[in-house]
Amino acid sequence: MSRPKEKTRDPEKRRHPGVRTKIYVRDDMIGSGKVDLLRLIDQTGSISGAAAAMGCGYRRAWFLLDTLQRCFRQPLTVTQRGGPGGTHLTELGKEFLARHDAHEAEISTVSAPYLAWLESQQS
Repeated sequence: MSRPKEKTRDPEKRRHPGVRTKIYVRDDMIGSGKVDLLRLIDQTGSISGAAAAMGCGYRRAWFLLDTLQRCFRQPLTVTQRGGPGGTHLTELGKEFLARHDAHEAEISTVSAPYLAWLESQQS
């Protein structure tokens, strides 16, 4: 049985206006869930560990990773069996996260005045 989907992990974010982006690449989409998954794979060294941290099943995590991977020519992750094993980000995977973070920082900077105005208008 799966858990009910949370609207956002940080309840504080729900109290303030914010921006979430989705990037369309061909027939697929890159959003915060796929980026979070990739970041958690980097932190945990495994898809199953990342899935557990996100509160989703392995199959769902694998599906998200597969659809994210379809947006790129080269692999974002590499899985090693035996020994230390696990799944690790490639240089492209690390570059993607760095560029995504820079993109989000720019969006936050540009959006700040508008979001501040929106918050001032809330009841």
